[in-house]
Amino acid sequence: MLRMTADSFPEINTPGMRLIARIFRLRDLIYENAQREMARFDVSPVEYSVLATLRKTPAPHELRPSDIYKGMLLTSGGLTKVLKGLESKGYILRTDDDADRRGCRIRLTPEGIELIEHAMKTVIGSDIALLERVASPEQLDALAEALQPFTENLDR
Repeated sequence: MLRMTADSFPEINTPGMRLIARIFRLRDLIYENAQREMARFDVSPVEYSVLATLRKTPAPHELRPSDIYKGMLLTSGGLTKVLKGLESKGYILRTDDDADRRGCRIRLTPEGIELIEHAMKTVIGSDIALLERVASPEQLDALAEALQPFTENLDR
């Protein structure tokens, strides 16, 4: 695609465009790899994301639903459907929110913690192995450091 762009639309063939195209393609390759690994645990990408979000919080790994979907591209109704599925699998519990009687809190069960810890190690390990097929750990670290100013400064 980059070669075709260079030939047919050279005025947009800039270093910035090539960087963006490569970042997008790399993101797609990592996501496809991660999806294959998630499927081994019988969780969808959105279920994985919810469980991982909960696991990344301090014990007891509990959040309000609104805190879960803030960082996700989900409506509250969409999240409710995902939470019902995770609850039926025994990975989460809904508890009353003592601070807000109208709301609830979502907590990982011990089974949920075990599953997501194993899944995260597998998915992340597989993604890293994918990248290490073409770069050393030192090169990956250097690239991560080189991209840091972009993500930190543009995220503000």
